[in-house]
Amino acid sequence: MSDKYSDKRFATRAIWSGTQNIEGAASTPIFLTSTYRLTDERYQGWADGAQHTALYSRLSSINSEGVAQKVAALEGAEDGETFASGMSAITTTLLALLSKGDHIVASPDCYGGTYGFMTEDLPRFGIEVSMADIRDPSSYEAAIQENTKILYVETLTNPVLKVCDLEAMAAVAKKHGLIAIVDNTFATPWSCNPISMGFDLVIHSGTKYLGGHSDLIAGIVVGSKELVAEIFPKKVHLGGAADPHMCYLLERGMRTLHARMPIHAANSAELASRLEAHPMIESVNHTSLLSYTDHEVAQRIMPRGSGMLSYVIKGGDEAALRYMRALELIFEATSLGGIESLVECPFNSSHMFVPEEVRAEAGVIPGFVRMSVGIEDVEDLWADMHQALTTANAFLETRA
Repeated sequence: MSDKYSDKRFATRAIWSGTQNIEGAASTPIFLTSTYRLTDERYQGWADGAQHTALYSRLSSINSEGVAQKVAALEGAEDGETFASGMSAITTTLLALLSKGDHIVASPDCYGGTYGFMTEDLPRFGIEVSMADIRDPSSYEAAIQENTKILYVETLTNPVLKVCDLEAMAAVAKKHGLIAIVDNTFATPWSCNPISMGFDLVIHSGTKYLGGHSDLIAGIVVGSKELVAEIFPKKVHLGGAADPHMCYLLERGMRTLHARMPIHAANSAELASRLEAHPMIESVNHTSLLSYTDHEVAQRIMPRGSGMLSYVIKGGDEAALRYMRALELIFEATSLGGIESLVECPFNSSHMFVPEEVRAEAGVIPGFVRMSVGIEDVEDLWADMHQALTTANAFLETRA
């Protein structure tokens, strides 16, 4: 997937890589068509497997190709494919690369949908899954079996925000000849480029920071040409294609990624510092804090940080819910990565179907709150959080 901007800096690639200036347009027009005229070139593309050929929009489209090229350029990857959702990117990738009798090592510290697919669906296809400690590459190595094919991690885990030592994990995969796959959604390519650390494939939920405006659902996988070529036929078979209009929105969102992310990261770091000093807060997870367990690893793997923040409110889940319901500016909703701040309790949203004991072992304890910090004025965000914490504290005092 050639890109004439590959030698440019991140901001330039974010704006121009993948953008197709058709008929002199400054941005890629939306091609709302299900099919394209068959030409000799497109017949040849069909014969060659149809990857990267604008032939039929369930396979690929002008808009989806632009998105794949832009993400590949931002991640330093050879190739990429775009999907209808982040889960479609994850499930299609794993089903393309795993067969009956294969084994994968992953971690319970992952997105709830990913955990469910690995523990409920993969075993139905005769694929074994072992869970290891994402903070400890040696535990992944210890879980490797003769039939292991993939090591799967997240750069920054959902929702506890543990940082994976990607360099060490990639070294384990290379040592054993395994495919290393990482979900880089929470970190974004602005903060971390796993391919430069030795990973083979990088997955993103484009719904989150890449799109950036909470108005689309998308998924992307980028990596080596050989592996992406293996994934493409399964995308065709399973039907997880990304529609052109969504791809237009996603490309537009990515053109401001470099402008948005520094504000997300600065706001979340400031709020983490203030929360840590608040008497209603039991603990705070943020890569910028010296008290954060993975602080040293985070400074090496994703030194720019992210907009993600999690914290535990004293008084358990009921106090946390009182806090969230008292917020006036910050929006209680699942998802993340939009320009607006969102907050949720994973126990009754994103991780509702993850067993309680698995959540607790990962660190999702009573009172746990996950926050996607937006790009609003940080003083307005803190004022809202402070008054909501006061409300939660008053609730606790009435129970005392």
